[in-house]
Amino acid sequence: MQRWESVAEDRDNKYYLFNADMVRPKRMRSGGSSSARPEQDEDYVPPTDVEEHPIESSRASASSSGAGASSSRGRRRSGLDPVPEVLGVPDTPLLKGLGEHISALCRNQERTPISGWRCTWKNVLTFYQVASPALRDALGRTPLGSFLTIPRIQSDRRLIAALCERWFGDTNTFHFPCCELAITPFDFVMLTGIQIVGEVIPPLPDISMDQAAALMGVSPAIVASDSGWEAGKVKLSWLGSILGKVALAVIDLDSPAFTSTLRVFLLFILGSCFFMTDRSCVDSSFLSLMDPIDRFDTFDWGGAIYASILAGLSRVSRGGGRSARFFYPFLEMWAHEYLDPFRPTLRIPDITSFPRSSRWSAPCSKVDSHLLDKAREELDRLTMRRVTLWPFVDLEDMIRLLCRGARRFLGRRVAFSYLGTCEYFLGERVLHQCDGEFRIPLPPPEMTPILDHDAFMGEMRTAGVPIHHLAGEVVTHSFYLSWFRGVSIGPIMRPFSTRPGATEVGGKLVEKYFQMRPLLAILEEDNRALTEENVSFHHSFVMVPAIPLV
Repeated sequence: MQRWESVAEDRDNKYYLFNADMVRPKRMRSGGSSSARPEQDEDYVPPTDVEEHPIESSRASASSSGAGASSSRGRRRSGLDPVPEVLGVPDTPLLKGLGEHISALCRNQERTPISGWRCTWKNVLTFYQVASPALRDALGRTPLGSFLTIPRIQSDRRLIAALCERWFGDTNTFHFPCCELAITPFDFVMLTGIQIVGEVIPPLPDISMDQAAALMGVSPAIVASDSGWEAGKVKLSWLGSILGKVALAVIDLDSPAFTSTLRVFLLFILGSCFFMTDRSCVDSSFLSLMDPIDRFDTFDWGGAIYASILAGLSRVSRGGGRSARFFYPFLEMWAHEYLDPFRPTLRIPDITSFPRSSRWSAPCSKVDSHLLDKAREELDRLTMRRVTLWPFVDLEDMIRLLCRGARRFLGRRVAFSYLGTCEYFLGERVLHQCDGEFRIPLPPPEMTPILDHDAFMGEMRTAGVPIHHLAGEVVTHSFYLSWFRGVSIGPIMRPFSTRPGATEVGGKLVEKYFQMRPLLAILEEDNRALTEENVSFHHSFVMVPAIPLV
């Protein structure tokens, strides 16, 4: 048994780099649109509205039928309307607590538990498109500038829900039947244009309403009278109303309100797209990182947003809440690059567009109006022939240069700070996304949730640590797949579909056939025995000698 490898002997073994026997983290980390899908981008979706589209199949089992269902250990789950635990789902050597993971609901083709989609990207781009040249130029020179140039797409939330069912915070990767795939830091920069560089964003101290109001260029009385303040947070609807009252189209750099308007706009972007809360607010403490306004550019917003996506995926996949409180459209951007079944047609058929997500014309016939079960089935049948391991291999040198900082993280283990806590990219698990060669990694480490400012963790964040010694030699995909099937989840759906229409009828017939197979086997055996008995009786009748008549 391999022992823990200590990283800092003089710190009472507080941090560890890896443990070959540990398989679970220390904690559960808490475009153009088509007319086929209506334009909807709600800031809040009530828990009773499970999806933006109708649900095609719902089969609630007795073991998962209540919001307050008891766990397998007999204790009642805590939290607001938690995702019910499904009993009888076996763990794997790598993935634990699968009965509490939302993939367990997929096994029975139940509806997705995700009911809230808290990203108002549309509102941000609407304000940006009407902003004056001076304001757009100021926004463009911030770390979020390239992101604001991406044409918004109407996200396929069914695909996103199906991808969440394949995410496991144990490894911070997607587990598909053919391999593990990660959202690499390089993917994040290529698709959003937000660089991972700068000072780590620390835990933010609270600021008063008076301080926040002064930085936003309004009086505290206005904030209070408009009910824009709630427990140290600013309501997004109130920020939107402030931007709506400002003459965004003509505001000039020399205007006294220019800097305060820029702060309000940046705070609106952070709260609407990246750091959402359940009450449609944004933490007012972000304003302290904009005083003075040039200070905003010195922080690592890319690393924080990347970490927030990993944390949000782990939270929702573990049933920690029924709302997607992260920039969930990124999952669809990622799927466009890596997964052939969800790749739309190109809007810009060249290799010069940046960010890369701006080149797609979505949706198309492949992905338009996906059914949830259809998206689940596509992921359940995914093979390496339908995966692109190096989606950015043919890019121009200019684009490679733009992302040279993120490329250094490939093939390494890196810690990213999310307002004082850590999320990890475990590069040793997905070296095939770096060089195309498959290796079998050691079990994942126990990962400390706190990003302390010591030398080792600083190096792990800024450059990552080498990890080739944590993975075996190069193997064939067949050998890798044989190992992977023994430790991961594999296909999780039933072998038939229950979608509406003809496929539903066909699915039910197939289901009945499988249910009747034991009885058919018994009848076939009885029929065979009767046939043999009949043949035996016939032979004995022929052998009886005839009795002569007198």
